[in-house]
Amino acid sequence: MHWPIPRLGMVKVGKVGAMALALWAGMLAHGGSLQAQAQFPGANTSNLPGALFANQPQVFPQDGRIKLLVLALNPTGVTESAAEQMGLILEKNLSNTGHFAVVGPRETNAAFEKDHPNLVDCREIACGVQSGKILGADRILVGTLRSQENRFYLRVRVIDPANNLTDYEEEIRFTDTSMDDDLFSLANSVSRNSLSIGRVLSTSIRGLVISLGKRQGLKIGDMMVIYKQDVPINDLEGQPIDVQRKNIAIVKVLNVNENTTEAILVHQTEEPQVGQYAATYLDPGRQIELVENTRRELDVGIRLANKVRPLELAPVALADSERKKWQYKLAVAEHDRDFWRTAAGLGAVVTLYNLNFYDSSTIGQLRLYGAAGVTVFSVIKWLHAREEINQINVEGRAKGYVWDFAPTLTPQGPAIAMSLKW
Repeated sequence: MHWPIPRLGMVKVGKVGAMALALWAGMLAHGGSLQAQAQFPGANTSNLPGALFANQPQVFPQDGRIKLLVLALNPTGVTESAAEQMGLILEKNLSNTGHFAVVGPRETNAAFEKDHPNLVDCREIACGVQSGKILGADRILVGTLRSQENRFYLRVRVIDPANNLTDYEEEIRFTDTSMDDDLFSLANSVSRNSLSIGRVLSTSIRGLVISLGKRQGLKIGDMMVIYKQDVPINDLEGQPIDVQRKNIAIVKVLNVNENTTEAILVHQTEEPQVGQYAATYLDPGRQIELVENTRRELDVGIRLANKVRPLELAPVALADSERKKWQYKLAVAEHDRDFWRTAAGLGAVVTLYNLNFYDSSTIGQLRLYGAAGVTVFSVIKWLHAREEINQINVEGRAKGYVWDFAPTLTPQGPAIAMSLKW
């Protein structure tokens, strides 16, 4: 959940004809500034024209927000002036989410005008990544704008400059009358699908306090990943280019304040420490994906950390498949015998009951004959099952599976018979 973003005064760019362009150019030339560009915080055109953060010693402020470099929109069928104004409105909405520290093409061009003239007016991914690395941007937003049949189509991609991969991509279509709402929704969608990163402020038995709160869109029940930066990664020339990240825990939000969150541990490999990082997505789908991937990673780490038990070598007993088959066949036959014995007993009881309370009606006779028939049929099946068991036991004795043991008295004297099933 984001705090409401104030809606911006808009200039309709629907049918951008020659007369509208002339009027627009005249407004810009005579200092008539649009609300979308006049309200940028920290703007100081006397120092650096159009700069968002001209009073800062660096282009991006070091305030913990994601540093987002927004390139100029690449227009097709749309004038440069219209594309520039739409880009300014999108920048403002992105900045007002509170999630990003935004730097746009005006600030980039002013910063690169002397030292990097080849990067001025950059609109493509290649030069955008290069610009982002120079300025220290965390993400780069590249957009294309085209007009067709009185509709505008805006496609944006958020690029990670560390690996040039697309982190998020979306396309919207709008008209000059719906531009305000659609660009507002696009900025919030980009925010919800961008990684929110905070720091662990304190730890205790009760849990953690993290520097993300309501202002960053967190809510009760959200899950976050705790990680630490371990080993720096250098390029072939020995220059540091990245820091290896190690996930150590997953936490769940229990209470949300204005700028902080209280969370408890639900999964961990190490105890989190103050100063380590917490990351999550506001979009539920991406948040679940992040947490599940981290959980699998932590599970693998736990399993690899466990002590490996020594392998114990012992004699292997080979199962006698023929004896297993014989035992199964005997068990089935004994089950059938018990079932039909029970059925015969119940049938006999019902038959005796109908005889004692004889009913000469058709229904009474059907009950009597039915019970008698069930009894006779069950007795026959029981006798067949007993005969089958006897045959199976004979087979077992022949194969050595059964030994009989019973004392008997013969004319020659006492004797012992042995029977063992195993």
